[in-house]
Amino acid sequence: MAIDPDLIEQVKKHADIVKVIQSYQALEGKGKDFVGLCPFHDDKHPSMNVSPSKRIFKCFSCGAGGDATIYVMKRENISFFEAMKKVSDISGYSDPRLEEKQFVKPVDEVKQKRLKCLADLTLYYQYALSSEEGKTGLDYLSNQRHLDEAMIKKYQLGYALKDGKTTIAYLQSKGHSLKTIEEVGIAFISNGTYYDKNNGRVIFPLCDKDGNVIGFSARALEKSDAKYINTQETVLFHKSNVLYNYHIAKQKAHIDGFVYVLEGFMDVYALARIGIDSAVAIMGTALTEEHIKLLRQLNVEVRLCLDGDGPGQTNSMKASKLLEQSGINFSIVDNQNNPRDPDEILNEDGPNALRAYLNNLISRNDFALNYFMNVNPLKNSAQKSSLVQQFVPILAKMNNVLEYDTYCRKLSKITGFDVESIKKLVIEYRRGEVISSSKVKNYSPERKILKKLQLAEKEMLYQMTSNKNAIIFYENKVGGFYDDTYRQIANYIVEFAKTHDEINVSDIIFEIEMNEAANSDELVNELTAIASETLHPDHCDEKLLDSLLDSIKNEKEKINEQNLMKQLLEGKDSKEQARILADYNARKAKKIS
Repeated sequence: MAIDPDLIEQVKKHADIVKVIQSYQALEGKGKDFVGLCPFHDDKHPSMNVSPSKRIFKCFSCGAGGDATIYVMKRENISFFEAMKKVSDISGYSDPRLEEKQFVKPVDEVKQKRLKCLADLTLYYQYALSSEEGKTGLDYLSNQRHLDEAMIKKYQLGYALKDGKTTIAYLQSKGHSLKTIEEVGIAFISNGTYYDKNNGRVIFPLCDKDGNVIGFSARALEKSDAKYINTQETVLFHKSNVLYNYHIAKQKAHIDGFVYVLEGFMDVYALARIGIDSAVAIMGTALTEEHIKLLRQLNVEVRLCLDGDGPGQTNSMKASKLLEQSGINFSIVDNQNNPRDPDEILNEDGPNALRAYLNNLISRNDFALNYFMNVNPLKNSAQKSSLVQQFVPILAKMNNVLEYDTYCRKLSKITGFDVESIKKLVIEYRRGEVISSSKVKNYSPERKILKKLQLAEKEMLYQMTSNKNAIIFYENKVGGFYDDTYRQIANYIVEFAKTHDEINVSDIIFEIEMNEAANSDELVNELTAIASETLHPDHCDEKLLDSLLDSIKNEKEKINEQNLMKQLLEGKDSKEQARILADYNARKAKKIS
């Protein structure tokens, strides 16, 4: 059942975004707009702007943005139709079409078949664990991993019988086709016969955020080339999108106020054994943008607890940078160079030791300083200088004067460099200079060109959000932006303008959301960021548009020239490169004259 477009139009028209958001949180008037704490990250100072005239909200810290309906969708994690009803109720708008008792999204029958196949298989694996053959798997889980019957049942752990044909036959008896069995990544063919890929292994089901089994991790009990094998990438299972135990953790995180991010599922079990269910695992992969989206939805403190060995700490450093950029409130478990994981600490030292370990939390800045010290043995001045160079970018981002001064002094004490010298390096870094022994100037012509081009395209896009003449100009003369995100947003605006006389940012946001693009969040966040900026010309005329077009064309031409020059120079020795550059500069000078 599709939503009547007229109903959507009426709800948008009557939506009072300020009233809607104020029903959830406090807002303070600031000129013609309002500001408030952003609910989508741990906001200490009001960073969310609400514009009644543009009917949008925008957080300038974590980047979240959208219209009233998107705010309610994000805030309550509900469907678009449910959010529309709430927006209408709060805004005082009523319509019989909103009172329909059911709004059912079209059921993806193929997806449901696949999920049912995996659900039946999970039950079969659980049954096999209790069989005579399955005793070896049960012994591994009980005696080696210290998991009791309740834990095994809670996580749906199982065993795959060695005779892989039996598994396939069982699934077929439940009505699942070989096509479906293959599509979920279970079957492989040998001599014309289908077998279970996981045969002879202990099974760990992997679930999506709603608790549906979408794949498996299977551990060998006998000597094997691969101790663990995971379900291959399928329509349902993408390892980089999955946080193990998320469906359970999301129920507890709001109560606990935190969630631990761990390395593997054995670490999740270790925390569960001491009563902490607010824990997820990245299962040996790096933290991804998709993981970040899932963590942000929890709206709690993230506690990073990856392995204490070298690779684990490097992953922690990368993950902490990603978390910081996303605006999520987080801290890091200080392993103090302890290479053991939570499972080992619990088994060797007991519950109290693990609790103490998990509660020993430090900031990203402290972790970074410790990390750089560990990878830089400070035996000589060069190594000390390297530590300073690595930590200066972190110092440059500190806004709190006391914190900044404290870390400058810490770094001075560790390396022996004068505090004022360190602060001078930070100033140079903020000016754009690379901090190195040779003080090489960070001069990048290509970066400057891209920045000019981006500014021109951004201004053109801003004018297109409210001016039909700018849209017509873009179609006829610009044709397309260099920036991929800007180009996609412009396409939405152009299409919308073909059937509407007036344009508003909230209209374009709706079009993006309804299209369900894979990067819809990115597009909406970028669009609301542009629309929320204040430094734009008040009047859009032909002169402004021509000027922007000239800038776009000129900067694109420069980039094309640079790309061509890179191709010409690639693979040439220094003498030939010098000749090509001299020839190019001579032709360029002649052209200018």
